[in-house]
Amino acid sequence: MRTFLLFLLYCLVVTPAGLVSRVVKDPMARRRPAGTQTYWTTPTPAPAR
Repeated sequence: MRTFLLFLLYCLVVTPAGLVSRVVKDPMARRRPAGTQTYWTTPTPAPAR
């Protein structure tokens, strides 16, 4: 019975929360900004120590 309740909790709470968070915000920032041709960003040099 406990396994079924955990499965039900996962299906009704965790899965929809994950799907909604993916639709609302891209957690890994994989989308390219509009108008750019590439994902490349020019690295900035680290300050000297």
